[in-house]
Amino acid sequence: MNFSEIQVQKVLSLLGFAARSGKIAFGKDMLREYITNPRIKRKVVLIAVDAGERVKKDLRIRCEINKVPYFELSQKSELAHAVGKREISAIGVMDPNIVDGILDVLQSQKSK
Repeated sequence: MNFSEIQVQKVLSLLGFAARSGKIAFGKDMLREYITNPRIKRKVVLIAVDAGERVKKDLRIRCEINKVPYFELSQKSELAHAVGKREISAIGVMDPNIVDGILDVLQSQKSK
């Protein structure tokens, strides 16, 4: 699914808010824990379009099994820049309000 530049920029700015409040999960182990954690009710995983195929496949399968919405969007460098890191292939958001905001932005395309 292709997203507009405006949608991508909105999501990247929401990721910045999540990062500043320490509400992001990144890295293989942290993401696996995040996806399977039953205490976190609202979840979304964002995967970089230029992430490795093995990484994408692993995350897609884990998200589908655990019924976690996931989206491929942006480049690794853009995701990393949004959260103040050097390089990131995927990010999970732990703040339920920001998760709702991201889902609103990314799913608004489907209703058009």
